[in-house]
Amino acid sequence: MNPSRVTLPAVLVLLLVALATPAAGAGTGVTSSGGYVDGSMFRALVDDTQDVVEINLDGAILQALAKNGKDGHDGDDAKDLFAKLKSIHAVIGTVKGPAEGALALVQKTDQKLVAAGWQRVTRISDATSTVSVLTHTVADKVDGLVALIFDSKDKELVFANLAGEIDITQLGEIGERLNVPGLDQVPGAH
Repeated sequence: MNPSRVTLPAVLVLLLVALATPAAGAGTGVTSSGGYVDGSMFRALVDDTQDVVEINLDGAILQALAKNGKDGHDGDDAKDLFAKLKSIHAVIGTVKGPAEGALALVQKTDQKLVAAGWQRVTRISDATSTVSVLTHTVADKVDGLVALIFDSKDKELVFANLAGEIDITQLGEIGERLNVPGLDQVPGAH
């Protein structure tokens, strides 16, 4: 996978990854969060002989990012965003094995999340690819965000999950701060 070929949906996934904790975050209570989605099944699909991007940030690292952000012009927004997140997890890579199985898993995961009360923010799908961004809310607050992207032609898979309280309007500014382009393209982001 060529990093310069990363698509806008992949960039959105990178943002999510930069903002969430991994499933293995022992002792953080992440797995009990309604906004947490275990992405290990997607990691298992990725071919380790190809380029892989994997992000796992837990509560302690996110808290350090929140404290580190207090001195810059973006500091208050970064502090607010990172302080409320429980985890950021993302996997981006080329799928080993048949593309059909990966596409089916992405579509099945999207359907399960919708059935569990997640709301689709974006969905683009055709016979060979799918892009889905979903949010989970509790008491009118977004507490989870998932991006699922798969293209059967190049077999590129993107999974990203942010768990914890998320202010969607801050994603664009945080994307600039972390040098992750495209976050300002998420509906509602500034």
